[in-house]
Amino acid sequence: MKMENGNTAQYQESRPVKKLENVIDSFWMHHNQSNEPERLTIIPDGYFKIVFVVQKQKILKYFMTGLWIRSNEFITPPNATNYGCRLKILAPEYLLGHEVASLLQDFKQLDLSFLNLKHFDLSSFDQIVHQWQLELLKIKPAKDIAGNKLRLSHLLDERKGEIGAKEVADQIYWTNRQINRYMNKYVGVSLKKYLNIQKVYQSYIQIREGKLFPEKYYFDQAHFIREVKKHTGETPGNLHKEQNDRFIQLKNIHRK
Repeated sequence: MKMENGNTAQYQESRPVKKLENVIDSFWMHHNQSNEPERLTIIPDGYFKIVFVVQKQKILKYFMTGLWIRSNEFITPPNATNYGCRLKILAPEYLLGHEVASLLQDFKQLDLSFLNLKHFDLSSFDQIVHQWQLELLKIKPAKDIAGNKLRLSHLLDERKGEIGAKEVADQIYWTNRQINRYMNKYVGVSLKKYLNIQKVYQSYIQIREGKLFPEKYYFDQAHFIREVKKHTGETPGNLHKEQNDRFIQLKNIHRK
């Protein structure tokens, strides 16, 4: 899938192969075609990420983020491309083999040897995704995902925050306390907090379309504005105005 964002940036996205779909949501690239640095505001979306930045076929940055609960500023250098991999909540245990809770609202630099990035052919997005998936499959443990954890992940993917924590627990036959213990251990937030991140992120679709009043799952307009501002630092009205500039995710988010 290829999408344009104004005249100075290009966005493209790709879904993972079936063997990775329970731990990876998608791969993406964002290219700044301008001769000037591009200032972006990245808002919480319920994923943590592996990201690297390329300029003139040279890797400038390589890092992993934890789950973000507030917006973060990011500068893309002139004529540079950001490549990213969105990781789902099961990825810490069933792909990486370690928690990312310690990276909540933070990131860590990665060595170019991780996933063999230093040997990647950087000539095209498709080629990068292909190599990335091969390397991820190499580190993926050969163990089955526990049924309750798989049900949790599938339900969260399906409902995108439009469900309460109690209902999640009831539907997957796992207690709220057990879910919170798992989420806090591997991701760094409770189930309720994670659902709220998902719910607010989905509301950006209506904001993008100019609908600045809550459609559902908010008590009133004040509650809606407060939650959006808590995650983005901006009101719904400001987000709508700046969606073609700083807030690139608003252009590329999809309805579930």
